[in-house]
Amino acid sequence: MKRVVISVDEGAGEDAGKDTDRDGGWPAPGADARVYGRALFDRLLADRWPDLLGQAGDAGLELALDLPAELQAHPWEAMHDGRHPLAAHPDRLISITRVLPTAAPVAARVTASPTVLFASGAKLTDPVILPGAMFLGLLRACESEGLAVARVAESLTLDALARRCELLRPDLVHLVAHGGLDEDGHLRLELAGEPATTAQLVHALLPGGHRPLAVVLSACHSASPASLAAALVAAGVPIVVAMDGEIGEQACRLFSRRLVKALLNGESVAEAAAHGRRAALLAETTGDNDPGARLDWARPTVFTAASLPESFRPIDPDPGRMVLRRARRLGLAQRPVYIGRRAIFEQVDTLFTGEVALLAATSEGEFSRLGATRLLSEIGFRLLQEGHVPLLLAPHKAHTAPRSLRAVVAEILRAAAKAAEQLELPPPHLETVAPGPGDPPRRAIAAFLDAPAPLRPDDVCDSLAADLVRLAGAAASLGPPFGPHTRVVVLAEALHLWLGALGWIGAEPPGLLDLLTPNGLGTPGSPVPVVATAALGQCAPLAAFKADQPGIDAYRFERLDPLPDDEATLGYQWVLLQPWHPDAHLRKTWVAAPGHDREALRETFGTLGGYPAGIADRLYDLVSVLTIWKHFVACDDEGAWREYARKHRLEP
Repeated sequence: MKRVVISVDEGAGEDAGKDTDRDGGWPAPGADARVYGRALFDRLLADRWPDLLGQAGDAGLELALDLPAELQAHPWEAMHDGRHPLAAHPDRLISITRVLPTAAPVAARVTASPTVLFASGAKLTDPVILPGAMFLGLLRACESEGLAVARVAESLTLDALARRCELLRPDLVHLVAHGGLDEDGHLRLELAGEPATTAQLVHALLPGGHRPLAVVLSACHSASPASLAAALVAAGVPIVVAMDGEIGEQACRLFSRRLVKALLNGESVAEAAAHGRRAALLAETTGDNDPGARLDWARPTVFTAASLPESFRPIDPDPGRMVLRRARRLGLAQRPVYIGRRAIFEQVDTLFTGEVALLAATSEGEFSRLGATRLLSEIGFRLLQEGHVPLLLAPHKAHTAPRSLRAVVAEILRAAAKAAEQLELPPPHLETVAPGPGDPPRRAIAAFLDAPAPLRPDDVCDSLAADLVRLAGAAASLGPPFGPHTRVVVLAEALHLWLGALGWIGAEPPGLLDLLTPNGLGTPGSPVPVVATAALGQCAPLAAFKADQPGIDAYRFERLDPLPDDEATLGYQWVLLQPWHPDAHLRKTWVAAPGHDREALRETFGTLGGYPAGIADRLYDLVSVLTIWKHFVACDDEGAWREYARKHRLEP
């Protein structure tokens, strides 16, 4: 793609920045978008247009607009040459970016799995925040597709945002917040009810000098945040994106998906954003709706540092792809996006910041529909992305759950052997099962399991810890994301089914709980936490264990309940945004129709009871009815992009 820098001196003339609504120039933004877009084009490009097309030749054209701040408010992305919007040019790929000055050097290319922070200044269910929250849900596909290590945090204060950025050191931040203009016309974003200035936001987003590669803003008035974008770019953020459209517009969705995937897949940002916008516009112009009559598709805006190299590819995607391949081999990577349970994931993030031996997610009532297997898989996937080795003991039914301490140890060792195999490590030496020379781990584990002698915790506690510590050490040699920080984590499902295999001090027979120390199943130098799920009312040993450990931080319990109505309604809509369903007929993007009744929608989704288990079937039965009633719209975004990619010989 050929980049051409467009400045006022070269194209627009000295009157380009006048108040055109009063001086008889171009129409106001409320006018027909084609008329407004043509006026923008005539002022900035008309005289040079044939020459610019000639410079590009057969390549695409990036129009890098180097304009003064007073001109940034105009939607230049809507420029129209009299036949079609430039963004929908049938013969040329045309990208429009805004160039801002910076004194900071260009950020180095990311060579590990990129990290993404999805941050909100209010509850994501806040009605004013909801449009931005839907953009966030759209982009969360990067998690389930393994493109990034992602975290979601809501209701952040300015200090909490700074702490999150300092802890995660994200490569991309998507900030959702209330937005407004002060008396001087400067953008203020509201975090936890308090307005934040540009200087405060820059300080919070760039703690300790760390600079993310990109910041995406979803807020009112963020389509033209010249002062905030300029400050972020000046401080060293090379890419700032303002999202002020509606998620219901296919052009906004395709633009957003392609832009973020470009960042995370190591593609050119300008080119991918142009393809996303163009694909939707060309798809829509073949139907009854002419996008030239409105400006929604032109609202997403890309600001870049002037020093950003042409066709800059910010991220090496290979490390993230390797993690995804490993996660798939271990049975951890699943779609769609995971929703809810943020309190549990907050605890998972602190497993190694203190002594955590056991983290148990427990229900008091119904257990079978709470998505416990998927919860542990998602935890395992996140731990793998951070360079740890998850051992998943799931799924379990009553007839498959361990029934003795010996069965518990054997299952842990089987999972360790499988993890070593799938990570392409040498077969582990398992001291616990005392293998003979050349004895494969599986055979030694089977012989250990079949041994008739009763097993006591003291017989295996030290050897099991040594086996798991050796596995962590072997994985550390694989390179990023693994390293000296690598630990093993045991993920155990449905402990209430482990009859006779949990024990507790003084109980017979002994079991898993008797193996736990403040280091879990590991050692002080290499702890091995256990993360488990259970129906606590059906699990007397675990209930007794919890009652005997009041206030001990090493043993933590979190509630595993149906999702609250508001959280479930938002989460279900996030799932529906992703074209993931195994049934091709349902593999679409489903969005709430413009002007829908939010309260009626919440009540309708409430009939699902907040149970994650209904996502694959009941959710789609319900949304199909909502679509018939015109409360929802189903769009084939994936099909539109595939068709566009086929016509233009692109990678789908």
